[in-house]
Amino acid sequence: MSMRHSLEIEPRPSLDKRRQTLVTLVKFAAVMMARLKSINKDAFQDFELRVGIDSGSIIAGVIGAQTPHYDIWGDTVNMASRMDSTGVNGKIQV
Repeated sequence: MSMRHSLEIEPRPSLDKRRQTLVTLVKFAAVMMARLKSINKDAFQDFELRVGIDSGSIIAGVIGAQTPHYDIWGDTVNMASRMDSTGVNGKIQV
């Protein structure tokens, strides 16, 4: 008796959906920057935020036996991380 397992893979989102997702992420980053500016003013601090946003395929999963953690991997994640680490404070790189 053979057992077959199948994975349902969602179709790639439309270009309009991907653009809307990008717009939402950029707006969210801009709101975070504005909120941080307000916090800095109230707390007499000078924290800065920089953001890297990339689009593409990712792999996600749960790792760890004792304390499971959700994590994501892939070139998209690595590119966004590089844009953040090499980016200019106070800027959003896409």
